[in-house]
Amino acid sequence: MNRPPNQRPLGDLERSLLRLYANCQWSIAHPRQLYQEYAFTYDQLALIAGCSLPTMTRWMNRDQEPRLLKDVYTRRLGEFDFLLHHYHQIPPEVWEAVCPLPPRLRSILFPNSE
Repeated sequence: MNRPPNQRPLGDLERSLLRLYANCQWSIAHPRQLYQEYAFTYDQLALIAGCSLPTMTRWMNRDQEPRLLKDVYTRRLGEFDFLLHHYHQIPPEVWEAVCPLPPRLRSILFPNSE
């Protein structure tokens, strides 16, 4: 495989972050956990998980787990669950770097920051 010419090598920091991220317990066991805690629709859960509505419906109604990408879906649901419970601990500057906030969302998420 040909590498891009200015690619940086991985140092101890990057390898440590990679191991940390790969081994974090972000996922949840079943989308029902979010569904029971919040009034999400199946459509919203599918959007969060990154799967189709029919996939989410089968998973929720018939406990028919996705054959492909289940680990990806449960990790995305877990990451969103983390955000729901800890968004206020993420500084506004980090939000701006990762996901720029329109003024209305900024005022909802950080009402006392102005």
